[in-house]
Amino acid sequence: MSRPRPPEPAFVVMGVLVAAAVDPGAVMDRIEAGFGPARSSTPWLPFDSTRYYEREMGPGIRRAFLWLGEPVDPSTLADLKERSNRLEGAWTDPQGRRRVNLDPGVLGLANLVLATGKPAAHRVYLARGIYAEVEYRFERGSFRPLPWTYPDYRAPETIAFFNRVRESYRQWRARRAPSAEERSP
Repeated sequence: MSRPRPPEPAFVVMGVLVAAAVDPGAVMDRIEAGFGPARSSTPWLPFDSTRYYEREMGPGIRRAFLWLGEPVDPSTLADLKERSNRLEGAWTDPQGRRRVNLDPGVLGLANLVLATGKPAAHRVYLARGIYAEVEYRFERGSFRPLPWTYPDYRAPETIAFFNRVRESYRQWRARRAPSAEERSP
């Protein structure tokens, strides 16, 4: 019989899309106020992987990826998504269109898991209308995309960013002492 154990803490990561008319600095300030300081981030670059969000957000969308705050229990992923949804509301226009899209996730040694409100066959229901999707699995020395991984997460520079965050996670994990629950058989 398996014996349930508490999960390893995970790092909070986030994909951020901002419409052309939105100041990325203001978005970062609000994200950090709600999720903790950015430990690392990619530069803001044009989002040209797909045109999926243009209908809602307009042309000229910019994208960045972040590593935020302190490690968390990965079972809080649905809570992270609810918090990010509330934060997105600060940039909703009068017609109800989002001007900011936030996709939180949790990163550990084995994978990166994102939260979403959209059901699909490969997503696992968490709670309160939130699903989890494994975006990468770690094998042969790198994160590897899966068949459903979003196009911008497939970019080599994006994978390299998350591999660097994973290495920071590995180093953090090696430095911390295991809790009594983790040591017990």
